[in-house]
Amino acid sequence: MKMITSFIKWLQRALGLFLILSLLNSCQKTFDIKPDNVLDASQVYRDVNEADGAIFGIYGQVVGLSEQYVVLNELRGDLMDVTANADKYLVELNQETSSKDNPYADPRPFYKVILNCNDALYNFQLMLRDNRMTQADFDIRYSAVGAIRSWLYLELGIQYGTIPYVTNALTDVDAVKNQANYPRLGFAALLDTLTAFTENLPAKLPFPAGTSLLTTIDGYATDKFFIPIPLLLGDLYLWKGDYTRAATYYHVMMDYSNTLYPAMNSEQFYETYKVAYTANINGANWSNIFVQPYGERYSNYEIMWDLPFADDFAPENPFIKLFYNQTGGYLLKPSQMIINEWDNQIRTDSTPGDYRGAGASYKMVAGQPVVNKFSSNFDPLNPFVKADKWILYRAALLHFHYSECAIHDGRTTLAYGLMNNGIRGAFNPLGLSQTDDVTDYEQSIGAPYDFDARMGDYPSYRAHWYRNTGINTRVSVPNEIIDSAKYYDTTVLPRQFLTASSKDSLEKDMMDDLLHYAAMELAFEGNRWPDLLRIALRREKQKPGSGVTFLQERIGAKFKASGRADLGAMVSSRLADPKNWFLPFNWD
Repeated sequence: MKMITSFIKWLQRALGLFLILSLLNSCQKTFDIKPDNVLDASQVYRDVNEADGAIFGIYGQVVGLSEQYVVLNELRGDLMDVTANADKYLVELNQETSSKDNPYADPRPFYKVILNCNDALYNFQLMLRDNRMTQADFDIRYSAVGAIRSWLYLELGIQYGTIPYVTNALTDVDAVKNQANYPRLGFAALLDTLTAFTENLPAKLPFPAGTSLLTTIDGYATDKFFIPIPLLLGDLYLWKGDYTRAATYYHVMMDYSNTLYPAMNSEQFYETYKVAYTANINGANWSNIFVQPYGERYSNYEIMWDLPFADDFAPENPFIKLFYNQTGGYLLKPSQMIINEWDNQIRTDSTPGDYRGAGASYKMVAGQPVVNKFSSNFDPLNPFVKADKWILYRAALLHFHYSECAIHDGRTTLAYGLMNNGIRGAFNPLGLSQTDDVTDYEQSIGAPYDFDARMGDYPSYRAHWYRNTGINTRVSVPNEIIDSAKYYDTTVLPRQFLTASSKDSLEKDMMDDLLHYAAMELAFEGNRWPDLLRIALRREKQKPGSGVTFLQERIGAKFKASGRADLGAMVSSRLADPKNWFLPFNWD
């Protein structure tokens, strides 16, 4: 990868944020730079500090993909819609199609970052060979770059299905399109390849304290800059349908506070990644997850991976123009369907609305609904202040993905608890109180589905998961009522399914519930289309035609809710062919 001279000066100034983010200004600049500014690899990979600089530069470039990532993963789903200001390219994606010149559907920006990853991985190996880097330093840095490359490829696979998989350190991004040299992998083969590579990364746990990558740069702590590799592996196995392996990796991160807080007796230990009951991000304060500044303590109980937007450096926060209702912007908005879902919710205290809806995930500006998660701190009276954070993974998403595994592995009670009233509530069939003996209750058993949520005084228990409230309970959403008699013979113990198809029926119904809950909780964050696609592919494989019907109903509901049923019918006709679930891989 070609590097500019100022990049080296930045490295020598202890990784200042200026060029971390200046790398983002244009991915094109990484490849189109003047000869007198070019440095060869020997000048930019001399020691571990410069290796760190390359890593920060790569992760910085990922921020430059934020707009494309959110548009592709949300507009193609059912929770986001176009406004009258949207250009033809956004309208295309909203209608599940794409022209050759659609900039949002262009794979090249992703490949530009991937090629920088390839270059870094190659040079890290040379540094190790030449004793410019220790084995321990190599393991961490190779894994950090290898993981983000796998994540980028996973995103490309989700959007395009069949793509080139390139691991060479190329200097010309257009070389990727040469199918003779780089044949394209189908999605299933891509998942196998990514899983094998990521499994073989030498350091899969979050970086240990003392690693030079964990620092503070211009006020931003870097400990959550990097993708947690267990989450990535969990997602890869989830897409592959290996639910037990996926749950095993998710469990690592659900219990990661054991490593962060080894004394295991602090608020941070009981709250971190556990969807617990700290008031600072629960109930009416749920929006603090997004409102609070980068690195704030309580929102960090929830946030697992996020990257900052800074006012002083490129790229600026792209979501203000995309979502906020002001001149020259307001291109996308919440779908009427998800607005209706939030507005029609009744909380446990019988008051209307959902704490995650009006004023949180969306708000009204000049009479129009705007996506608020990315612009909640924006003040139109101070339009040049756009600093914010881009949350890529948080505890609720982890709990939903883990619950998806649990449902398919037959651990439906655990999934119910994580999504509704918490583990302690789900595993308390006798309604025991804190003063009762809960020794044999309030816990799930059997790895990777084992959690101890016991809370009792006689004998005393304050188990690791006793504060887990469940995703719905933390925002006062009533528990879902599941009629056991619909699926089980309730006259005998242990319970048995009524028929051979009852298990499949329960699994399908609970997955439909999960999708509903996830829409309310995760809307606009970049997860909706992947969730819909994964479930459609699974159902289509199990029963041809069922995945088509599922996706048609979900996407059609968006258009129906906004009074455009005819447009919904047209889009549904496109979705009748599973080949159209993926974008065309256009690269001229």
